Amino acid sequence: MWQNFFGWVIKEQDSVQLFSFHHYLYVGLGVLAVFVTLQFSAKIYASPHEEAIRNSVFIFLLGLEVVYHLHNWIHGVFSLPLHISSFAVIMSLALLKTNSQKVFEYVFFFGVLGGSVALLVPFSYGFPYYNIRYHLFLWLHILIVVVPLYYYKGHGYRVSLRSTYKTFFMVLLTIPIIFNLNRFFIAMGLSSPESPINYWFVTEIPKNVTFVFGDRHLIYLGVFVSVIYVMQMFLYKLTKQSDAAGYADE
Repeated sequence: MWQNFFGWVIKEQDSVQLFSFHHYLYVGLGVLAVFVTLQFSAKIYASPHEEAIRNSVFIFLLGLEVVYHLHNWIHGVFSLPLHISSFAVIMSLALLKTNSQKVFEYVFFFGVLGGSVALLVPFSYGFPYYNIRYHLFLWLHILIVVVPLYYYKGHGYRVSLRSTYKTFFMVLLTIPIIFNLNRFFIAMGLSSPESPINYWFVTEIPKNVTFVFGDRHLIYLGVFVSVIYVMQMFLYKLTKQSDAAGYADE
């Protein structure tokens, strides 16, 4: 039992596949987490134990990220915190410790959008529900959504149109860096069929969307960047409309 839980076990029929029971479970738990966060954020913020709760979430989130990379390294798989979700984790950890509005402006988009997309279109490498990676994937992506939403609802933090554009330009600047890092790691022989190196999903087309793009990589990248822009603007407009008390655009 424990060997299956902590081992490198791939069994796609028991993993998260699109429109499977596990996919619907991921989405359902994600929606529930968002609902609970929005309902109770104000109470947590007003609680005398708010700092202790934030520190507990910090430790738990940090532990999940460390265990994820340790699991890779123990099984001989190269791993660095370069995924979009890892960027969101690092930003979320910084936000939990600093309460910084400037950090929030980035993690709001990286966390809410990155975590939501990961749960809606999961790419979990085929780890089954009785393996630790199935649960790490679920809770890491739920938490990177929940943390910025807590600051949005509890602390009253908001994003401006300017910060929306700043985050998008950061994405545009980071993509070619990550693309070339991926190519460098692959050229060094660090990639493997079990866990191919494809940080940010920009060097290779993910298997779960190849039925749409085939081998048309440039079209995929164009759609990838366009979708990021549209989702960021949608999220900005949504928050702008839902709460007119957000701070004004700079």
